[in-house]
Amino acid sequence: MIVESIDDIIYLSGELATNQWEAIRTAAGLVLKRHPQGVVVDCGGLISVSKQGAETFYYMLRHIQEKNARIIVANVPEHVREKLMAVEDVRSGLSIADTVEDARQSLELMESIGKSEGKKSHATGVLLLCVLGAPSDSNAISLAAAIAQMRKLSVALVYPLLVPQALPMTQVLPESEEGATATLQSARRILESKQLPVEPAVERVRTIAAAIEKVVGRTDPLVVVVAMPASDPQIGEPARTIEGVLSKVHAELILVRGGQV
Repeated sequence: MIVESIDDIIYLSGELATNQWEAIRTAAGLVLKRHPQGVVVDCGGLISVSKQGAETFYYMLRHIQEKNARIIVANVPEHVREKLMAVEDVRSGLSIADTVEDARQSLELMESIGKSEGKKSHATGVLLLCVLGAPSDSNAISLAAAIAQMRKLSVALVYPLLVPQALPMTQVLPESEEGATATLQSARRILESKQLPVEPAVERVRTIAAAIEKVVGRTDPLVVVVAMPASDPQIGEPARTIEGVLSKVHAELILVRGGQV
């Protein structure tokens, strides 16, 4: 097998017949120094992969997660994908993107939304605002801004990126990730225009309530404002989200739907 590292990409080619993690470790380390958010592995040149060879990705996955980074594989031939999915620890944790560009965009998501204006905060507490890219966002943002200004609160802004149950939590979801970025950047611009300190985040979760629970755990907000999803009786929304949020939040809670609070 041949391993090449060019800028932020590791290229694998040839036959992966045995565990080659030691051969890849140095290349992965160099990529992480340049791009600490994660590593993209282009598998387009792999001809074949044995079961032992597939274990390479388990060790790579474990090492990179220990560095608080992500690994995304791209351009994976179908016969290679089948071998990777046969290794349980790889199947449950490895992100697979169709293209290198999709993988790069996924890694850049957190970096792009995390850039702030560097405003000094004199806040007396935190308001958690959950936005969904839904019609209710506008009302939720306006209400949250008014409360945060009046009570001198900073805003923990979160977008729940919902990952289907059948997929690994780290799965690359280009359309959803693009929507998350656009929604958070728009909401942050509005809030910062009102001189409010904002900390945006994407949470990869199965449910909206799970994202809120995560942010509540690390920010201990005084107020939680949640934009409600559109009504969809087939999946029990918004009742499912309302029930889930009520069970997770013990602070002051405001649920907002399009046109009403």
